[in-house]
Amino acid sequence: MTFFVDRWLALPPNLRGILWVAVSGVLFALLNVFTLIPAEHLNSYVMAFLRYLFGALFLLPIILRLGVYRSFHSRRVPLHIFRGALHTSGMMLWFIGLPLITLAEITALGFTGPIFVTIGAALFLGEDVRLRRWIAVAVGFAGAMIIIRPGFGEIGIGALCVLASTPIFSASNLMSKALARTDSANTIVIWQNAVIVVCAAPFALAFWQTPYWTDLLWFMAAGLCGTLGHICQQRGYQLADITLLQPIGFLSLIWNTLMGFFLFTQKPDVWTFVGAAVIFSSAMYISHREAVRRAQARSAGSQGGPSS
Repeated sequence: MTFFVDRWLALPPNLRGILWVAVSGVLFALLNVFTLIPAEHLNSYVMAFLRYLFGALFLLPIILRLGVYRSFHSRRVPLHIFRGALHTSGMMLWFIGLPLITLAEITALGFTGPIFVTIGAALFLGEDVRLRRWIAVAVGFAGAMIIIRPGFGEIGIGALCVLASTPIFSASNLMSKALARTDSANTIVIWQNAVIVVCAAPFALAFWQTPYWTDLLWFMAAGLCGTLGHICQQRGYQLADITLLQPIGFLSLIWNTLMGFFLFTQKPDVWTFVGAAVIFSSAMYISHREAVRRAQARSAGSQGGPSS
């Protein structure tokens, strides 16, 4: 075991970050599978609550090992609470859309994340976004419209809910990246689970549906995969830039498409993949421009020296 640990630690941090995020993608794909079955008869409020309640159960060994104080200790508690509350709203929308569209479509629409990050950076952070990046944003939205296809029947409602959840998750991921500078992956995930359980509980109780005992088994599996997936993702964020890790997320389209086809006979049409390719190209360009911008900023800072 020591041999494998030493070999792992010998890898460059960026590569270890990429591998952590790649593993998280597989775990999140399994999470989608395990939650899709109860989503066919439970409402989104109960789904979100039970998903994170069971996820919290798998965090108990970590809390017992570290102690309650160390597990929750943070100098940025308000940001943890705000992020958890925001993530709760995204989860509600996502669970509404889950049973209405295929796993491939859910994943493809999730690729719009970098597009919403760019818009948020321009509107709320005052970043100078040039014409080429705005064109890339427009192209990405065009890809999302290819998947949704105006007409807005039943599948349109599900796609719109998933699309609406994407900027929320993007904002949550940016906050988690900021939190990773000061807090451990375990602390970030523990706070996320705790806040979401508290925020989702009143809605779940107001619209309560008693789950079948088999549903509890699915939620247990989903809770395990979700908790491990978030821990792996946070470890990746601590090791590498989020712009470097962004393209790795596109592998999830493969996992979700295969699982949806073989387990649920979901057959996404060709337009899903056309739209995904358009969004992929846009997001890759945005990620590339962000990486270039950061490299230029670091270069300018190093040339300025200590006196700058």
